[in-house]
Amino acid sequence: MDDLHTEDHAMIIRIVDSLGKTSELKILLFALVILIAIGVLQDVTGTRITMAPFYLIPITLVTLRSSRTAGLLTSIVCGVMWISMDVRSPGYFFLWLDAWNNLLRVGVFVSSSLLLSRLKGDMIREMKLNAELQAALAEVHQLSGLLPICAWCKRIRDDEGNWQQIESYITVHSEADFTHGICPDCARKHQRQTLRNLSDTGKIGA
Repeated sequence: MDDLHTEDHAMIIRIVDSLGKTSELKILLFALVILIAIGVLQDVTGTRITMAPFYLIPITLVTLRSSRTAGLLTSIVCGVMWISMDVRSPGYFFLWLDAWNNLLRVGVFVSSSLLLSRLKGDMIREMKLNAELQAALAEVHQLSGLLPICAWCKRIRDDEGNWQQIESYITVHSEADFTHGICPDCARKHQRQTLRNLSDTGKIGA
């Protein structure tokens, strides 16, 4: 189930990304052609064959490619078009049941547009986060595996066989940099050594 959910999720992202690369005008014209085709079919068949699911096609295309407002307008146009075709059908009587059915269809169209718009926003945010994550990962250099290091001088051998100072090697292969200081133990050690050298050379008194 998780694999199916992941595949569906990835497919939706691909659809949103593909529609985003398509001209908005082309999508609007294509949605208009679909609406005209649905209208012609419904005018021919009347209410004997329901066309309600097909209205979701232009609603989906416009909502995912354009703005939420455009999607809502498309859903309202689809609802009005459905009602007008339903009224023209033979044997139509405007009873409370017919009014309820038409109102329910329009509600489904509008709800679908709102849900698709929210889904589109979530997908766009996820794609942006993924792009930022990939960019961040591309900038990160990680050290891994065994590093051949000299036990005496602490230099590291690179892939080409050259020995580098540990600071230089880590700077090249990671995002780290170095600032040099002296730890307390080394400070005391070298201070005593310095005083001893000065004493041996007679620069300071014993």
